[in-house]
Order: sequence, then C-alpha cells, then structure tokens
Amino acid sequence: MPRHIPDLVRQHDSWRYTKCINLQPSENILSPAVRKILGSDMAGRYTLRSNEFIDNGGAPNSYGGTRFMDEVEAEGAEIASRLFGAQTSLKPISGHIASLLLFASVCRKGDTVMSISSMDGGYDGYGSAFIPDIFSLKSIDLPFDRTRWNIDAEKAASAIRSNRPRLVILGQSFILFPYDVKAIHDACSDAGSILAYDASHVLGLVAGGVFQRPIQEGCDVLIGSTHKSFPGPQGGIFATNDEAIWKSFHRNTTWRIIDNAHWNRIAALAQAMYEMKKNGRNYAHRIQMNSAELGKQLSDIGLRCRFPELGYSKSHQLHLDPESVARTGTTFGGLSAKLEDNDIIVDTTGRIGTSEVSRLGMGRPEMKKIASLIGEALQGRNVRAKANKLRRSFVIHYI
Repeated sequence: MPRHIPDLVRQHDSWRYTKCINLQPSENILSPAVRKILGSDMAGRYTLRSNEFIDNGGAPNSYGGTRFMDEVEAEGAEIASRLFGAQTSLKPISGHIASLLLFASVCRKGDTVMSISSMDGGYDGYGSAFIPDIFSLKSIDLPFDRTRWNIDAEKAASAIRSNRPRLVILGQSFILFPYDVKAIHDACSDAGSILAYDASHVLGLVAGGVFQRPIQEGCDVLIGSTHKSFPGPQGGIFATNDEAIWKSFHRNTTWRIIDNAHWNRIAALAQAMYEMKKNGRNYAHRIQMNSAELGKQLSDIGLRCRFPELGYSKSHQLHLDPESVARTGTTFGGLSAKLEDNDIIVDTTGRIGTSEVSRLGMGRPEMKKIASLIGEALQGRNVRAKANKLRRSFVIHYI
C-alpha cells in the first residue's frame, strides 16, 4: 500500500524543520509567515496584465479577481528595488530561469559569453554544453586564481578586452570571497560588454548590504536564486537600471520563458523581502561572523577548512579540504551520510553553509558546539539527541 502523502510531508516537516541542524549552503529556512503565504489560495490563481507586449483586447487583465495579486507583486517589486538598488522583477521562477532570461535578453546567436568555469567553482549551467548551447553562443572561461579562490582580475580584464564578449557573468556555486568588480567593469566598458552578477548564493548577503553591492559597483544586471543565503521560497529575481535590458527582459517573460509566474511564490517572496528589509543587515553580518568562526572551530578539531590565511570565508560557505576529510577515513559523500545519520545536514560536495543556523540566531558559542558534534560523529558516536536539543533551543530570529 502506498504511503500517504500528507503523512510523508508531516514527517519531513517534523524532521527537517524542527530537529535537524542544516548546514547546506543551497538552502534556508522559511518564516511561518512565508510558509503560510505559500499555501494560500494564490497558489491556484492566474494574473496576466496588459502591457506593451501583451494585448488583452483593451482589458487591463486577461483574468478577473486579480487585484490583490497585482498589488502584492507591485509591493514586492518595490521592496526588492530598494534592497538591490535597481528595478527588480520577482517573476523568474528560479535562479536558472533568471539566467535564461538574461541570456535571451542581451545575447544573439554567435555572441561570446565569459564566465567562471565549473572547474573553478562556477555554475555548471554556464558551461558551453548548457545555456550557451541553447542560444548558440561561444563560451570562454574567465581566468581564475585558485590560490586565492577568486577571479584573477588583471588577467580577466585583459581577456575581456581581447575577446570583446557580449556578456560577462560573475558568480559561483562555490563562492567564498567578493570580486574586484571595478576592474572587470572597466574592462567591460572598454570592450562594449554587458556585465552581470549571478548572486544566487550570496543574494542574502547582498540584500543585507555586505559582501558586495553589484549594481552600485558597476554591474548592469543582477540575477539570483531566492532560497540560499536569501531566506525566501525557491525562485529568482532579475534586477537592472538599464532601460533597454529591462524592456528586453519583459519582452522575454510572458509566453517566451515564463507563463504563469506562481503568484503564491511571489507573495511569499515579497514577505521575505520585507523581513530582509527589517533585519537583513544584522542577519548578513551574523552569517559572515559564523562562517569565520565555524571555519576555525572545524579546523581546530582536525577537519580543515580551506583558506585560513584569508579568514576562511566572507560568504555563507566554507570549503572543506578534501585531504583533511580523507584523513578521517571518509569522502565528502561519506561525511554527508554519516552526519545525516546524526541529523546534521551537509551536501556531498565539501561545502558547509551557515545561512540557516544564522537565521535561527546561533552565534559563536553554537559554532563551537556544532564543530564538536561533527567531530564526535566522525569518531563514530551518535550525537543525534544532542543535535536535536541544540536545534530545538532556537526559533527563527531574523523575521
């Protein structure tokens, strides 16, 4: 007999929402208000307003009953625009869809794009076999300095001036440190290139005013996911102050890359934007503090994190040294499985994230406790009860 879906969801919620210490950098925790909005009646509704690209036969909207959804979208976009310093749309249903909209809005067949290679922690989707292939684009890797885990700004600027790409994208799935945006911006200006910043992983830090301010530092477009360091539902954003790009973006939304934009998600994301507007700066600073502290504490127990000489991280991520993990007798995947048995959740790629524990209000003392629990688990001890107790002693703090 198949297991009952509501029961499975309740079991998941009881485990992941209330018992587990989540250290995955690609996830965050939703506030009760955001969770409630996601389950609202808007989940089954449509709205399609008239604009210069959509003709509804003179009617303001193809659907009736949309006035509250339209107001929610406008309010959410206004808050987001203040957070990021640019006109912002909440319509992309994921960070990847925001990337597709970026490519569709600024590139033409045969253009060249430059981004950070997946071998250097860049997003796999920007590799030549993926999004560039869809649009028949040439893809070139940006020079990268692995000793500092950052773009080699001087070599990258030279490569941009030589190749004159249509689009340059900054951003990584494995991101630790801010980029020298000014050097890249100056090179893009000389080459006539559009500079975009994929903030999928660091969007919460950007909204909190730390790490980087991409638009203010010279980027033409900001895109990103809304559920990693940013504590929203899964989705994406697109932001720019370039009117031509903004117009092209809207041309490529309805009936091209997006149809229904999921209005319950947009309403929930608007609520998350409001929460970040109130508490984002303190939350972002706590993430950075906890990353540095957890990096030190893990290294102290023998699970070395990379780049201690650079303070381990300025983002929500830490990168484990694979040799250090191997010395414990396991792999990244084995570490993940062993910790999950103890209700401590990490991914299988060697990244540790501090976004969710920071959102709960944990600080330096808790980072030391978490490192200790991880060390005990690696020694074969069962620390599930201790992990559960630590998690249950905190509720969402930054809302």
